[in-house]
Amino acid sequence: MREGRMPRTRDAGDSRDAGDPGEERRGRPRSTATHQAILKATRDLLIEGGYARLTMDRVASRAGVGKQTVYRRWPSKAPLVGEAVIQGYLSTATDGTASPLDTGDLDHDLRTWLHITVTAMADPEYGALVRALTVASAENPADAESLYQQLAGPGQEALVHRLRSAVKAGRIRPDADLEAVADAFMGTLLHQILLGGSGLSARRVEGLLDVVMAGLRKEGS
Repeated sequence: MREGRMPRTRDAGDSRDAGDPGEERRGRPRSTATHQAILKATRDLLIEGGYARLTMDRVASRAGVGKQTVYRRWPSKAPLVGEAVIQGYLSTATDGTASPLDTGDLDHDLRTWLHITVTAMADPEYGALVRALTVASAENPADAESLYQQLAGPGQEALVHRLRSAVKAGRIRPDADLEAVADAFMGTLLHQILLGGSGLSARRVEGLLDVVMAGLRKEGS
């Protein structure tokens, strides 16, 4: 060993690791800030121009990152759009849209939940994101069910839970197909969004509620 030269040791704080370009491939967590910037850029571009005009190049440019940074995280725009939309939906969802209240009056609770949900879904930006997700699902059928469940699943499960409470309370028929009821509500709401939201109104969903409740009520109630 030459005089005056100390042996180099490495520890967890060795700065050499921070600049190693192979870190990401070896498992170092990717930058959360970069990840979120890409998702936000994707949502912004979808709202501005829709799914057809979205490209990985445009996303990278808007996010201020290299194209390969985007491709390392998502192999194509369909899964990228799926994550961006799901995250955008979940970050703007409110307690009212996620779960109907349980005041003991099922009709009142469902009407309140529908009004809150319709108001939230009437937002043009929300509609643009949901329509983009639908196109992404069509392009990527393997993930279609997963994407739908992430978008509509929480609301659908909460609705079924509220209906089950009504069954236990003797408010509706015990033999009612609660999953089918939830499908009818969620399907109607999403269908109206795909049509551009022009038919999405409280009156329309209340008409559906009247029909559904008539079939759910126990005889004599």
